[in-house]
Amino acid sequence: MRYFAESILCRAAIFMACSLTSATLQSQETTHTPQITISTHLVQISVSVRGDKDTAAVLSKDDFKVLVQGKPQKISVFEMESNGAPPPPAPQEVQNKFSDHAGGVASARGNITIILLDNLNTLVGSEAMPYEDTPTYMEDFALANAKQHLIEALKQFDSRDRIAIYGLSGSLRMLCDFTCDRDELLAVVKGYDPSSKTQREAVDPHAYHLPNVPEEFNQAINASNAQMAGRLNAARAQVTMMALKAIADHVAHIPGQKNLLWLTANLPFSGEAIARIVTPAKIAIYPVDARGLQAAQVNIKDTDSPAAAILKQPVGIEAMQEMADDTGGHAFVNTNDITGAIREVVEDSETRYTLGFYVDAASVDGKFHELKVHVDRPGMTLRAPTGYFALKDTPGSANQSRAALLAAIESPFDASALSLDVSVARVEQPKPHMLRLTGSVDIKDLPLAQVGDMRRGRLDVLVVEQGAAGNVLHQATNHLDLKLTETQYGEYRQSGIAFQQYLQPLPGTTVIRVLVRDRGTLQLGSVVIPLKSVQ
Repeated sequence: MRYFAESILCRAAIFMACSLTSATLQSQETTHTPQITISTHLVQISVSVRGDKDTAAVLSKDDFKVLVQGKPQKISVFEMESNGAPPPPAPQEVQNKFSDHAGGVASARGNITIILLDNLNTLVGSEAMPYEDTPTYMEDFALANAKQHLIEALKQFDSRDRIAIYGLSGSLRMLCDFTCDRDELLAVVKGYDPSSKTQREAVDPHAYHLPNVPEEFNQAINASNAQMAGRLNAARAQVTMMALKAIADHVAHIPGQKNLLWLTANLPFSGEAIARIVTPAKIAIYPVDARGLQAAQVNIKDTDSPAAAILKQPVGIEAMQEMADDTGGHAFVNTNDITGAIREVVEDSETRYTLGFYVDAASVDGKFHELKVHVDRPGMTLRAPTGYFALKDTPGSANQSRAALLAAIESPFDASALSLDVSVARVEQPKPHMLRLTGSVDIKDLPLAQVGDMRRGRLDVLVVEQGAAGNVLHQATNHLDLKLTETQYGEYRQSGIAFQQYLQPLPGTTVIRVLVRDRGTLQLGSVVIPLKSVQ
């Protein structure tokens, strides 16, 4: 029986790894998002601030202090975003406007929350097998319990909150993309199967004491089981990290902070590994231990030290706390108020601040740097990352740049590493039957080099005319040289960098593709404009 269960789980783990690898590679191959960057030394962090009932969480730049390795940093970027204000009037639909970011998400008010229902890392089988020591903690039905709490919490969510739901079991599945439709979200969660996919006795075996056999035989069995559990947990960890990478890639283009509400339990890896994956996408992780309040079962055979069993933490708690600290989230563990925890995750985004500071080139060493943020105001609850990863970037060659650009031109999908909006109008000036393209590039995440008192950078704007078969009929390239004062930089972070171009489409043109490339990082944003849709 044991061999059968372990074999099935092992094959399932391998299948999950292969499935997620295929999905991730397919996504990268179809969207052609370039992974070519160079170091810019600008660190931007998102800080959540909540005031008590008598204090409003409205702060200025001077209220914050940022320390890296104990040294104060000059705050060069400061922005506040509050979701607590009344929703603005619904904008009228703009004809002939095209964008490379998710419809309605990037510019929407309200919180951006990702929910991950984790069947893979919630275990089933808390009962001991014959002759096995009693497991220390009960873990059965953890996700089923968390599902009911999630249903209750969803009923109380603000109608402006954008929520996406994923499920992780045999593979990562998107159950619902970002939406404010509460009925749709409730229907998805109510219909979700919360059955755990991982057997406890396979990944967390306890010691066996078979009767009438030499002790060496028991030791050999226990060593074999531990070795198998190690392999299965490594496979489970790999699948989980690949799933988090896929989620991060999917939401990376959405500006601002995203909260990941992760309903999980038994996590067999370090929290730092997950933090490294999601940090570039500006995701704060809020793991919720679906096991709730944990009462230890004392093994009656452990008569020498029953206290040791009581004080031992369930597997996964340390990883949850570490990933939450490293990303600026919060871990909810050892509590039965899971509904309240879920609600707090969403409310934690009501008021957020973006703080940015520059570090010298020597500090870009690929290591984790300790970070502390203080607020010099009483009555404030602050959540910020405990550090940042100074990841080294690799300069892209000219060949890589051309390859990335060609891939973006050939792709049927938009590239969204840079957020780009383009409006199109048919005009008769300066020549008959022309198109006027008016675009805007979001520079909030654009790393501009600071040279003296100026922020400098360069954007390439390409307008490509393509035929029905995707062949390029004409291509025009212009350059935007950015030399911005601090005042201009602050203004353009709000409005975006605007550009305008006229063209007279050649005969046979069916698609206009507008691409914007940051010359420093080679990141791209692009929109596909079918001519037949331009009124």
